[in-house]
Amino acid sequence: MSAIRRLHRHATTALLLLSFWVALASENARQRGEHARFDDTGSESTEKAVLTAIGLAAALGLGAAITAVVQKYQGQIH
Repeated sequence: MSAIRRLHRHATTALLLLSFWVALASENARQRGEHARFDDTGSESTEKAVLTAIGLAAALGLGAAITAVVQKYQGQIH
């Protein structure tokens, strides 16, 4: 198995794990928000939206970086 295929497989696995982590973290934040029962629900939803946006941006950035690395090394092999 070539290094590129291994790198691609590991990158895909990492992205899947990161996606599951973001989904679980957002669900955990939602549950904590429900348990806290603050009167100011607007700030909670804003906080959740910001945390979700940060997680999504991190996942997309990681995916773009991995894609760039795979393409760089793929060109060197061929």
